[in-house]
Amino acid sequence: MKKLILIACLLSLSIFSFSQQITRGPDIGEIYFLGPAATDVLYGAIYRSIDFGVTAVCVDSISAMSHDISSIVADKTQGSLYFVTLFEDLYYSNNFGIQGSWILRNGEVYVDLASGRNEGELFNAIVSHSEDYGVSFINHSFNGFFGSLKDVEIDNSNNIGYCIGESFGVADTQYFFITYDNYENLEVINKFNFASDELTEISRGQQAGELFLINKNTNLLYFTDDYGQTWDLKNSFTCPILPIEGITGGRQDGEIYLLVVYRQFMGFVRHVYIHHSLDYGETFTVYHPVSIGNDPVYANFEAGDTLGKPPFEVQFTDLSSGGLGYWEWDFNNDGITDSYQQNPIFIYNDTGYFSVELKGSYSVITDSAIRYNYIHVTNLTNVSEAEQQGNVNLACFPNPFNENVTITLTSTVDDDPGYITIFDVSGLFVNEIKLEKTSNKYEYITNWDGGNQDGNKVKQGVYYLLSKNKSSSIKIVLIN
Repeated sequence: MKKLILIACLLSLSIFSFSQQITRGPDIGEIYFLGPAATDVLYGAIYRSIDFGVTAVCVDSISAMSHDISSIVADKTQGSLYFVTLFEDLYYSNNFGIQGSWILRNGEVYVDLASGRNEGELFNAIVSHSEDYGVSFINHSFNGFFGSLKDVEIDNSNNIGYCIGESFGVADTQYFFITYDNYENLEVINKFNFASDELTEISRGQQAGELFLINKNTNLLYFTDDYGQTWDLKNSFTCPILPIEGITGGRQDGEIYLLVVYRQFMGFVRHVYIHHSLDYGETFTVYHPVSIGNDPVYANFEAGDTLGKPPFEVQFTDLSSGGLGYWEWDFNNDGITDSYQQNPIFIYNDTGYFSVELKGSYSVITDSAIRYNYIHVTNLTNVSEAEQQGNVNLACFPNPFNENVTITLTSTVDDDPGYITIFDVSGLFVNEIKLEKTSNKYEYITNWDGGNQDGNKVKQGVYYLLSKNKSSSIKIVLIN
């Protein structure tokens, strides 16, 4: 009875919260994704691309309209594709998902699917898996799992799989599980300081042990190459703030795709963008394979220079889409609007790191974009000045860290740097830590346990360390 109740919980949460909208195909550059239909604002379609998302062909819109498709995954076999509906029906195509090629394979299959490791292998959440293209399924025990399921993925190594879930009554934590025996047994190997209702999605990379994780509420993209033991923050999509509907790893090292979909003005504006990366999500090339209606509305900007000496004059340029007619600029992220111009100039008189936010609107659509610690104002702007005051270098280990990080500072002059200041990504002060001199008169060391000035543990995320004379900084990642 307990297992039946757990399965019911998995089903109810998966249906209403999570589904896979984009999937890798078996060939390099081949992806399938769900997107808006060209013929009707209310329905979706299945698209296929063989050129990394540069172009895409709608292979079926009829099935997407009639079956309420919720999830889509590709098999390792060329041309094989699956989708599952909100009502647990699994369909299979052996002809690239083309309209009329779908066969009803099975019922009671959850929207959390995983496939593409071996031909004919399909995982039905953590509950069961098929080795014959979804015709029959082998049940799992999933011992050790608790709570409700957020997402599922299999590793490129056989028998290894992952899932992420939440526990009832724990509002600020999501749990990352691993299995070594196809979900017969699972164990928690990591925890994320995410709210339980935040949308998270995982997708494997090309090599064994590689996995990407996206938090769709905060737009933070993480990567691991050691089976989820440690995670590296790769990107935070805040300028513009992307409406990310799905991710999938590719068939090449470091490859990941993002599915970004804009649906605006009651569906009459419908655009799909594919963001493609070959460096594990640090940089992306953007393609626009589906364009229906006027340009989407979103805020975006850049600065002419981001590093300078006070008084530092910065020209900001509006790069927003959709013809914004109203702009609110906050040049130091203090909540106070500093300018209403489209392309303003601002002078920074103080040193430090400054986050910049742009809020814009057009008709009934409003949007914002923020670049954290974007502007760096320092008295040290060239090599000669740095040499006069001493070259300063910060380092920390491990990074990312969980319980404690060791911070070292080295300088070319014997001048006590005093302390390290810690800021969060919003530029807010977190803590100040005293540096201690080592036996080397040019080297100082300290430790940070992830606490703020009140001694309380701070949230998981990105933080910045700044030396006393503000001539050196470093980014670190805390994983709770």
